[in-house]
Amino acid sequence: MKDRHAVLAVLLAALLALCALLVVAPPYLPSLGFPLDDAWLRAVYARMLARTGSFAYNPGIPATGITSPLWSLFCSLPYLLGASGPGGVLVITKLIGFGLHCSSAIALYFALGEGRESSLLRAAGASLFAFHPAAVGAALSGMEIPLATLMACTLVCTARQGRLLPHLVASALAPLVRPELGLLCIALPFLFFARRDRARLIITVSAAVVGVAIPFGLLAVRDLSLTGLVLPATFYAKVGRAQVSLFDAEVLGFDSLFSHVAIIDSSMLLTALTATAAGTLLSISPAGRTAAAAFVAGLAYCAVSFGSVPPLDPDTFSYQRYMLPALPLLVGPVPLLADLALRRWARPAYRTPAMAILAVLLVISLATEVVPRYRRIANDARNIDDMQVAMGRVLSQTPASDVVWASDAGAIRYFGNAFVVDLTGSNSPAMLTGRARSFLDAHPPRYLEIVPGRLHLDERTQQRLRVRRFEASTSYTVTNFPEMSSQWLAICPPELTDGKISVPLGRFDFTCAPAVTPSEGRGSTRQPLAEDHP
Repeated sequence: MKDRHAVLAVLLAALLALCALLVVAPPYLPSLGFPLDDAWLRAVYARMLARTGSFAYNPGIPATGITSPLWSLFCSLPYLLGASGPGGVLVITKLIGFGLHCSSAIALYFALGEGRESSLLRAAGASLFAFHPAAVGAALSGMEIPLATLMACTLVCTARQGRLLPHLVASALAPLVRPELGLLCIALPFLFFARRDRARLIITVSAAVVGVAIPFGLLAVRDLSLTGLVLPATFYAKVGRAQVSLFDAEVLGFDSLFSHVAIIDSSMLLTALTATAAGTLLSISPAGRTAAAAFVAGLAYCAVSFGSVPPLDPDTFSYQRYMLPALPLLVGPVPLLADLALRRWARPAYRTPAMAILAVLLVISLATEVVPRYRRIANDARNIDDMQVAMGRVLSQTPASDVVWASDAGAIRYFGNAFVVDLTGSNSPAMLTGRARSFLDAHPPRYLEIVPGRLHLDERTQQRLRVRRFEASTSYTVTNFPEMSSQWLAICPPELTDGKISVPLGRFDFTCAPAVTPSEGRGSTRQPLAEDHP
């Protein structure tokens, strides 16, 4: 099979997947928002980058809440191109993600090897990934996942070649997409060369170490200068917060989460592929080594991901997104590893029928996920539009001097005009240090975003707030916590001087923002909130 024919087949699979999404969930691409509030957070940083040239959350204040600066650069393109309104930005951002997904699938084809002998199997693996509903949905989610999958495939290619400069450059870029990709930079050379080429091992590992050290070092200097913390604030806000043992986290990931992702949801297939990949790496034969190395590296990436952020809600996109950058490394090698296993253990007469049966089963696995996956991602986006986006729009006409305390800090900042205090600390790093008390005192709230399970107010404080309820218009699927299907935006009355609030980072007393004087209020179009009760 010629390379150009393989590329066309891969692109056809991706376009077929996009058409399936447009049929199953027609409003998603043109009119619905993103399926995760964090995607709106990425949009906040991208807009700031386009307008000011800096990574900032609140205007004029550099922040360290973004872990994927290269994705922010890509997402700034709609603003640089003059896209008007959130609608145009949404569609362009989703199409950028789909373009990167197509590029990832093509890169996967070339990363898995070269030559016509394996081209059909490589094209099959790349096409499986190109059509995979989880990958396509993630590519259109506004998150950095399609750029991360492209980088993962690029790292396989540069590590396999064993040349210093290409792998150094790829290793320097990878952590700017997802920090966990630094693991692949160093692990892949060991998987390729540890048993057969010590010279190339030293070259590629050295390139990886130097390459990874550059962005991590530069980011650490920036983070220290801005916050006094070595790592991005998001790391301290999310990693290690779940009270789950490492063993339980890995079981949740490899058992529960994998069971919701087509192809890798088969424990029997996964076990067979893992055994084949391990046996291949332990031998000195080059046959199948690329597929084996990519597959094992993908499993290692998932293990680190699950250990860092345990997938407590494994069937939701909000947790699956952390492992999806490894999906091409888990799906692409499947035909190659299956063929290798059959060549070792099956009689020649059985190989072709066995591969045909496997191909049918893989296609069925993907096809059965199309409708539920695309409907769910569209429904997630509708949930976010109904609540986080709607809250942001309510705050769009408030003065910039107003302050809102929030825990879902993406859409409320993107659409709103108020200064946002992120109570999780991801975008307000002072919350993670000993300065939390003074920081909150310096930014008394006029509004409070109340998300059940993330923020708790004592009963006396609740009774003194005037609130507006925001509810999901469809079944709530963003998480499996039904109490989150109703959220509130509260006006904090100036006479409230002894409020009490509890968030994951601690319990704080607070005072509402003082009353607005006539001169301060002139020109304000602050919208009243309807009476309700949380």
